[in-house]
Amino acid sequence: MESAEAPNLIEILDARAENARDRPKRQRTRLALLAATAHELEENGYAKLTIEGIVKRAGLARGTFYLYFPNRAEAAVAVRRSFTATLRKFRPRGAGSLSRHEAIYRMNRFYVAFYASNARLLAGNSALFNDRPDLVASRDAINQRWAIILLRDIRRREPDCWFLEVDERKALLALRFVILMADEALRMTYIDPPPTIRELDQTQEDVTEVLTTLWYRCIYGRDAETLQPV
Repeated sequence: MESAEAPNLIEILDARAENARDRPKRQRTRLALLAATAHELEENGYAKLTIEGIVKRAGLARGTFYLYFPNRAEAAVAVRRSFTATLRKFRPRGAGSLSRHEAIYRMNRFYVAFYASNARLLAGNSALFNDRPDLVASRDAINQRWAIILLRDIRRREPDCWFLEVDERKALLALRFVILMADEALRMTYIDPPPTIRELDQTQEDVTEVLTTLWYRCIYGRDAETLQPV
């Protein structure tokens, strides 16, 4: 999957704002502010995000901004929530006909492409999370729900997974650690790469293959039959 095939949030928000011409004025204005905020975040990051920059890009008066958002943080949070909603909407589903390895690979390929496509927009997340600890709590709750869903599915479909041999708390902890590993890997590869990671210069396919290997080994304790060791 090339990055162009992954949904780009700014393109989606721009399209929503453009297609809202026949909607009530309040909806049109909010969508315009949301799209403008996303552009400002991509270009300047959250640390340099200003209300002046948002309204100038949207072609609106400063006073109009306050009818929709009390401050710049709330506008940035709205963009972040749109990111999460877009991720949920487009992520792959219906893996029942796929092998274990194929299902894990397909999901990782989507996440890698999605993060690569939206990397500049996500670059200021750490500053935003510092201002809004509720976002950290929300992300934690989302990852916990995902871990519970994964564990339920694994225990139902995978009789040879080692998760069946330990209590639920330990299995959930293992899944949370794997999710954290994947999140941090994507962040360090596409959002805030340190020099040593950047120098590795891996393609999206390379990153997908490595993540898939790690996920598979963590869940099943071995390689897939068709998987070559990394």
